[in-house]
This record gives sequence, structure tokens and C-alpha cells, in this order.
Amino acid sequence: MKPRVLLANEPRSYRQAIAAVLRDLRPGVEFGETEPEDLDRHVVRRAPQLVICSRATPTVRSAAPSWVELYKDHGSLSPVSTRREQSTVEEMELSDLLLIVDRAVVLLYFQGLFSGRY
Repeated sequence: MKPRVLLANEPRSYRQAIAAVLRDLRPGVEFGETEPEDLDRHVVRRAPQLVICSRATPTVRSAAPSWVELYKDHGSLSPVSTRREQSTVEEMELSDLLLIVDRAVVLLYFQGLFSGRY
């Protein structure tokens, strides 16, 4: 099973560009895209390990192990939650997103080792 990351940030062109770069740089991870209005349905159906979005809904906050709100309210701060540990990244860059993706993947495999699923 490949780790899954779901992108639902706006604008769409930004989401598509981020997804394309992440796919190239992290080929062992499955990156899906959806419109923000379909986010909750896809979170429930796909069970991604990480959600990258413009607004973390209550469903995202409760169901996704990790999530990022890119440039919340069009500001420079991006809230991040990894296994319920909250932080904020100022002026999110690609290197920051890569670290967050990598951390979500490591946590998935770490969890799997101790649950016997991998």
C-alpha cells in the first residue's frame, strides 16, 4: 500500500503544480487531487495519511492523521497538524511541504510496524 496524500487547496492551478512536483520528487507516494467542496467525501473514501488544503474542515481535522492549511485566509501562515501535534509554518516553501510529506510517511510506516500491517 502506497502512502496517500490528498490535495484540495486553491487555486486549482497551484494545487496541480504542487501535486506534479510532489509526484516527481516522491514517486513512492500516491498524490490525489480534489476540489475543496469534495474534500470531506474524499477524506472518508480514500483515508489519506496527509491532506493539503486551503481550509481544514472538521472531517479533515478528525479523520486525517496529518493535514496542512496552505496560506490560511490568504496569509503567510500555514497551520500544520501531524498526529494531533499542532505547529505553524511561516511562508511555506516546497522544502517545508516535502518534510511534512516525509514525516507523514514515516509515521505511517512506524505505526504499521507496531500494528503488524506491513
